[in-house]
Amino acid sequence: MKRFFTCSVLAATLFFAVASPSRSEDRAEQDLAEQYKLTAERIRNNYDSNYVRLATYAQNHYAVRMYRLTGEAYYAQQSGAEVYQITDRLNMYADNLSNSKWREQQAQKMIDRLSNTRRSKLRKKTLQGTGDKRFALYLIYQMAKLNEYGLKHPAHEQFVNYLKHADLHDFMMSADFIHAYAAQVANYVYWLKYIGVVDWTGDLRSAFENAYPDDKDDQLSKNQFNNKLYGLTHIVLADSNYYQQMVSKEKHAWILDYFEKRQQRIEEKSKEDIQAEIGLCYLLAGLNDHPTLAAMQREINDAVDPEKNMVLSISGSDSLSYGEHRNVLAYALLNWPKKLHQGPFLLEDKKMKASLPLVYQQ
Repeated sequence: MKRFFTCSVLAATLFFAVASPSRSEDRAEQDLAEQYKLTAERIRNNYDSNYVRLATYAQNHYAVRMYRLTGEAYYAQQSGAEVYQITDRLNMYADNLSNSKWREQQAQKMIDRLSNTRRSKLRKKTLQGTGDKRFALYLIYQMAKLNEYGLKHPAHEQFVNYLKHADLHDFMMSADFIHAYAAQVANYVYWLKYIGVVDWTGDLRSAFENAYPDDKDDQLSKNQFNNKLYGLTHIVLADSNYYQQMVSKEKHAWILDYFEKRQQRIEEKSKEDIQAEIGLCYLLAGLNDHPTLAAMQREINDAVDPEKNMVLSISGSDSLSYGEHRNVLAYALLNWPKKLHQGPFLLEDKKMKASLPLVYQQ
């Protein structure tokens, strides 16, 4: 009996010697997750309490993203304010769509409004002399915004027919366009699919790899490296319909593997909003324990200013509106939900439906 007791004590000692580190690691992970959640809630409380101070575009983006992350009705109720603006704009587009000269004039006005930053100059160069294509791209964006709310403009089919004949494929898939609009090309391609025009998602990878071959990364400037990263993240984000559904890790393995291999350079050379989007790509693919995700979460958590309760810009700006995109990403990365919520679909709620333009209530 004495010998059995001794052996039992020895076995128990060995068990706890092996098991304790594992439990310590689990505890450390739980503590870290709780720390991240608290950081995320500081960001959320900051933006919730200052919501009325945000510019309209920031309010709309924040409300839609937060609804998809939380499912809380408050955010859905705030998210439909822009529907009237979009509808008025599309009414004008429908009245003038058959006028090619008018479309080209609209496109040129949009090009002329671009600023004189390095990126905008590249975009101007890419867009000049392309007829009404800039107008067509903006139309896609406006239709996609309505689609986010489960709405279609009365002239939807008229717009779809125009876009099907707008000759956009080669333009959008060109290396020049991707160098100027890497994130946006992913958005446009998936929006075209979501609004029922055409599905070019299968062409996106080859076009992107042609524009940004991995073996030429050493030749990329810091700006172009960040542009490439933006484009890659947005392929995944767009496939999720912007935080409405999970994505296939197999389908996007080429992107996730790229981030893993370039992790050190990403930490050293990329901005916080890119780092947050990279981390979100792993979460959307269900890779919640991936080391690159953990690295991005550490970077973002450490970047949250303890007094401003937000991730400041590179220049140190604490503008709530200009920083909204960066900070709603940070919130999502640090407090990823167990479930994503689709919508908000405004026609499904009687009160919200009643507040919409009459054309959507019929």
